[in-house]
Amino acid sequence: MLTSNDLLKFDLLDHPFERFLDTRFFYPGISEQRKVLEVAYDFIADQKDPSKNLGVIAGPSGGGKSILAMKLAQSRLRFDGQGELHGLYMNTNTLTEPRHFLMAIVDLLGLRGSRSNADRIESILDYLGNSPEQVLLVLDGPPVDIEYMDQLLSWSIENNKKIKTLIFLQDLNKTTSNIGSLNQYLGLYFPFRNADTSEIAAMLFARMQAAGHPNPLSLMPETMLYEIAESSRGSLSEALRLASIALEELISVQREDQMLKKLPLFGK
Repeated sequence: MLTSNDLLKFDLLDHPFERFLDTRFFYPGISEQRKVLEVAYDFIADQKDPSKNLGVIAGPSGGGKSILAMKLAQSRLRFDGQGELHGLYMNTNTLTEPRHFLMAIVDLLGLRGSRSNADRIESILDYLGNSPEQVLLVLDGPPVDIEYMDQLLSWSIENNKKIKTLIFLQDLNKTTSNIGSLNQYLGLYFPFRNADTSEIAAMLFARMQAAGHPNPLSLMPETMLYEIAESSRGSLSEALRLASIALEELISVQREDQMLKKLPLFGK
């Protein structure tokens, strides 16, 4: 495992291939991901049909769903005629209880805590009903609780779509079956594909730049980046795993070379 000192010695301020719980290394050059963001922005801005306030975005395994979901939730979106939009990212694969879902919304809006889910729902809706503010819920995985989601989206129909939801799901057959009765609110279904080889290679290069390296190709040559990209078969997560292994091996070899240079030559 590479330490921070190892990285600093090789002109890196961060590990460029780790998966962080933020978007510090988001790379905007992948065409399929740009399409997702553009379509999502249009959906969020659209106020035409209040009953369609739920969007589903389906992508392949390793295609970048999580970083796209985080990017959307963290973006400070502003649209004409709409109040401030509060984005909330939730990895629903790690949320086990509905109360955690509701407590996250309560915290987002800065509301006082409540002991029951019914009180939490009431405080959320009361606050939004008396404020120009809006909420964008971005779920990375299936909904935690269909019943509470239904209450929020149903209320939103009568309140200028103040609660909008985007759900990121793996692109499987019958993807929308994962949302059950919430299909009635579905206003967007958008599938996207994996990145191509050149885009993945460019992403790896850009991540090294973003991590502080002044000349990434001096550390990992272009041929190596393309080899990793081809081996990943379109999976961004697999490309990061392979690149992390390659980086550790490169730094280990260079570290050993430097240590050997410090040793006295035999025979002297």
